[in-house]
Amino acid sequence: MRMKAAALAAAVSLSVVLAPVAAADPSVDKFGGWNHLVDNGDQVITIWKVSGLKPSTDTIPGYPLAGTLWEATAKVRAARGTVTPIIPDFNARANGANYPVLWQAATPQGISGATLQQGDTSWGKLYFDVTGPAPTSVVYNNGVEDLLVWK
Repeated sequence: MRMKAAALAAAVSLSVVLAPVAAADPSVDKFGGWNHLVDNGDQVITIWKVSGLKPSTDTIPGYPLAGTLWEATAKVRAARGTVTPIIPDFNARANGANYPVLWQAATPQGISGATLQQGDTSWGKLYFDVTGPAPTSVVYNNGVEDLLVWK
């Protein structure tokens, strides 16, 4: 009897370990809202705010655009722990079109990727080279899934 109980307990434990982890839905907010990005077992919390997605009148010297320059204003706060903003994870989106942030095109108005200490904030612009339909949202995507969305 003990063998059956032990075998059953082992099978249940194995099924819990092998069960697929459900992907969490991304945090979705309106432009101007704050979205929380929780990492490292709740030890690091980054709070992002994105607003003002629109065609830009700024110029990016030395960067050859393929389309039209768009911008959004972003603010980041290190709510818990030390935070390094990962700017390349941002994309502007339109139905079926994805426009990666121009993180490599540094400008004085652009948001910095410098590390922030807990409680510190930084703000600046995100730029996108829009080569198709006008974007209607900005997403923070880790390369696998959207984590934060502003519409």
